[in-house]
Amino acid sequence: MIYLLSIAFILSVLIFIHELGHFLAAKLFGVRVERFSIGFPPRLFGKKIGHTDYCISAIPFGGYVKLSGMLDESLDAESMKGEPQPHEFRSKNTFQKLTIISAGVMMNFILAVAILSGIFWFKGERIYPNTTVGPIPEGSVAIDMGLQNGDKIVGVNHERIISWNEIFFALAKNVGNEITVTVSRDGKVVELDVPKSVLSIESFERFELYQRYSSVVGEVLPGMPAEESGLQSGDKIIAINDKPVSDWYDMTDIVRNSPGVELLVTVQRNDETKQLSITPEEQMEKDAEGNITSVGKIGIAPYVEFEWKEVSFGSSIYKGFSQVFVFLYMNIKGFAMMISGDVSPKQALGGPLIIGKMAGEIAKTGFVNLLEFTALLSAILAVINILPVPALDGGHLIIILIEGVRREPISIKTKMIIQQVGMAILLLLMIFIFYNDIARLLN
Repeated sequence: MIYLLSIAFILSVLIFIHELGHFLAAKLFGVRVERFSIGFPPRLFGKKIGHTDYCISAIPFGGYVKLSGMLDESLDAESMKGEPQPHEFRSKNTFQKLTIISAGVMMNFILAVAILSGIFWFKGERIYPNTTVGPIPEGSVAIDMGLQNGDKIVGVNHERIISWNEIFFALAKNVGNEITVTVSRDGKVVELDVPKSVLSIESFERFELYQRYSSVVGEVLPGMPAEESGLQSGDKIIAINDKPVSDWYDMTDIVRNSPGVELLVTVQRNDETKQLSITPEEQMEKDAEGNITSVGKIGIAPYVEFEWKEVSFGSSIYKGFSQVFVFLYMNIKGFAMMISGDVSPKQALGGPLIIGKMAGEIAKTGFVNLLEFTALLSAILAVINILPVPALDGGHLIIILIEGVRREPISIKTKMIIQQVGMAILLLLMIFIFYNDIARLLN
């Protein structure tokens, strides 16, 4: 249920804000709004207030405003006949038309900035001071960069790094560039020169760089072996079967390799040392090669050290903009690589099912995290809508620009064909995305 509620919340907010942008811009320039629809046709139900029909339509993954004198998703060619009237979209100049059509994208951008800036302003910035690298999986780009387990990252391009947050954004903004990563390794400062071919959009899928966590228990999941044995949040696991444990990964390696095997776990609790008997629950999961394997789990999560840092109003706006621009940059680069064939659409595209699953998992970690995810999706929606595809805002912008250059409108028949092709493309894309979502979830 949390998955459905989370995705319903996010999609409702994003679609409403996007269409509100078109609505307000149209009102600003005196264009009559005939319909404000959440979802694509056919119309299901709604209420007409003044000249506007506010409604819910059948296809839920989108929405639109029907502007008087504009051929759009409703494919109402009748409204385009006769001389343009002052309240119609087609009577407006090119600047006004471009503003109305781009207003939805701008609202999604503003929403993303507002959410992130608001979190920074009211809650502060969540700082993860630990910059020590944990074990790096085989095949990870982090290995290609020259990073090793236990490295403490202290700089990127000779700019000081003091938190894990800064590592991600420093690397993200330098995708496709040659960089220098400075680390502290065994008491020595080492500079790693990373070629631009190593750090790419595609490589982020296999970046797999994780913090090195201590073996202190954070969350204990109810109904799992850890809770039943008496393990508590704050306990530090120092040994298993009398074998010393140095960090979280040492501990999880032993547990994962011991499904159904009773383990003697030594923990430090405050000033006391206790020994607990825990038998990891056997669970089946896929390994990196896609093979089903049996692993042991006891139901605990690591203690993640972080602190809230107060942020001024001006800094919160700057940080909100910065994060959104990083999101936009990453997504634009991703779309470009997908179009060029450098990235597989099957891996790059995620639809409502994948987003719903992600939203549900994130919602469990707190409302602030769900808001951050909403901001990310709002930025992604802005990028998608500006693509030059018929029936999307980007497609409408191209038509307006062509008409502006020609100084005469494109024929209604041609616009109808463009819109129909666009709707067909979107329908096929939706089918592919749903199929891809199902395949990824089953795998």
